[in-house]
Amino acid sequence: MRFVDPDVFIYVLVKSPKKDYDVARGILERIEKGEQAVTSVAVIQEVVDWLEYNGRKKEVRTFLSAVNSYLSMEKRGVEWSHFMPAMEDMDKHKIDFVDALTLQIMKECNIEEIYSNDKDFERVDWAKRIWE
Repeated sequence: MRFVDPDVFIYVLVKSPKKDYDVARGILERIEKGEQAVTSVAVIQEVVDWLEYNGRKKEVRTFLSAVNSYLSMEKRGVEWSHFMPAMEDMDKHKIDFVDALTLQIMKECNIEEIYSNDKDFERVDWAKRIWE
């Protein structure tokens, strides 16, 4: 099982750059066909924020409906108990807060692989970044 990072969704939404769009689309197609995956509400919120910031508020409903349709992708909540350890991971791995929250969910679910084009995850020795 792998964690799905926001850039997977964003590359599909912008359909660019072509190579990354193709990779992200392939990932979501595999999940649509039943590949087990996990994402978090923090990731989903980050994509919604991106849509709104980029003047694409009308697409929020479509995006959330699409995410909801991926039945084999678990959507995990973020709890306050994730925040303090996330701050430690921010410092330890030199990553941003949402990425650090992602690590908390991955640890909780015993997931070591993440679908992401974010090379920051390569600084996390136990996490394997997958972009294919």
